[in-house]
Order: sequence, then structure tokens, then C-alpha cells
Amino acid sequence: MTIMNLQTSEVNLPEALVERLKSYHWQKVNIGWSRSEIHKLTQSKKPTLFLKINDYSGDLFFNKEYEMLKWLKDKISVPDVIYHSTNSEYEFLLLTEILGKVSYEVFSKSDIETNLKILAEGLQIFHALPLAGCPNAFDIDKLIQYAKERLEQGLINDENFDVRWKHKTPDELFKDVKRLMPKEIDEVVTHGDYCLPNVLINTNELSGFIDLGSAGINDRYYDLAAVSWSISYNFGQKWVPYFFEKYGINNDEIDRERMLFYQMLNEFY
Repeated sequence: MTIMNLQTSEVNLPEALVERLKSYHWQKVNIGWSRSEIHKLTQSKKPTLFLKINDYSGDLFFNKEYEMLKWLKDKISVPDVIYHSTNSEYEFLLLTEILGKVSYEVFSKSDIETNLKILAEGLQIFHALPLAGCPNAFDIDKLIQYAKERLEQGLINDENFDVRWKHKTPDELFKDVKRLMPKEIDEVVTHGDYCLPNVLINTNELSGFIDLGSAGINDRYYDLAAVSWSISYNFGQKWVPYFFEKYGINNDEIDRERMLFYQMLNEFY
């Protein structure tokens, strides 16, 4: 069995995966900005599955997600890993479904309030997880070094920059990143991409979390920066203080420079 990847070339699936999925209907998932290609797999008499495919270039990106999902399995609601493998060109990660709707699907002000409360609750749960045994950890110096390498390789597209720094070149923005580098961080277990498409809600209750390839020990503000941007993008900036209130930080206590630092740094990933 072959499918088309993001570069429109054919992806040859491992035989074991072909056998497992031969009766499924495939639907490409276009929600969010994942670096991986994602397919929703359905069959009338079987559970829905999700297959993630990523280019393999010597760095096993899915290994981190695989290890985190195993560690998180009995702690919070995350997908189960059904299959994980690689060949010379691609990585494959087959996951179970978390039932629910993405948290940006709303129809009223009341829905927004409800979902933001759930988002805050979900992040509190994540940040309360024990650090001991967590298989992934992120060092701020290494994050900046990785951003620098991508900058030097010419991989940063300033056309995709947030409107707040559209006027800056990648070099100028990187100087701002280094200038705003926090002197202190608050280490917790972070989701790593705590945006609205990655938190699922079912009947007004937290259902679970997806897209955990960047999860691990990191600064609390790594998640806070991501979710505040996502809330502003989906609901408007006016709702960000409401989220922080429900999370447990007063508006005048927010470390805005640290949040800005991570939002700028994210442009290099």
C-alpha cells in the first residue's frame, strides 16, 4: 500500500502496517500545524485510529512522542500507541482515538467560557504531574542553539511571522530572543504545544490531549505562551486574561517578557 505524503511523493508503508490497516478508510487531517502528516482511519466495525507519518532524517522525532505517551498512559488521558516503526525514509506512529471535539469549536460566549475553564483545568493537570521519571526534558540553551542553527541554515520564513514582528528580519527577531532570555525558569511537565486543536472536549468535560511530540520537562511559560497565543488567535486577545484567571495567575502577575520570549522563539521552530 502507498499513500501520498506532504511532498506529493509516494510513501511505502511497512507490510505489518499494510496488513493492519487494509480494511480502513483513509482521511487526511488538516487541523493544526503539525510537522507530521496525519491520517484518520475509520472502519464501521473497528475503533477509529490515527496514523502519523514523518520524514526520517536520522532524528527519530516520534521516539519522543512514543516515550512520552507510554509514560503518560496511566497518568492522564492520551492516545494509546498501537504501532511504532521506521524505514529508511519515514517514521510511523499509529494511535487510538481520543473522543471529543477540538476546544476551539464554540457557538456562543458561554461555550468560550466553558472551554477556557477546561483548557485551564487541563494545563493545571499537566503541570501538576511528577517530574520523576519523565523521559523528555528541554534545556533553554539547547532550544536557543537549535533556533540559531535553523536561522543559519536559512530555514526561517519571515512571511509566516506573527503580525507583532512582521517588520523584523529573522536575524533581528533572533537578537530579541536572546535579549529576552529568562534568567529563571519554573520547571514542570509541559505539553509542548498546548494549543486549542490539541485539547479535546467531550460533553463539556476534558476528554484528553493529543500531539505530544514536544512534551516533557520545560518552563511552565512554554505552555502558557502557546495557549495564550492560540486563545488570542481563535477567540480574541480579550479572552486571554480570563484563561489566566482560571489557571490561577492574576493578570498583574503574568510574566509578559517570558511569555513574549517563548512566542518569539517559537517562530524559529
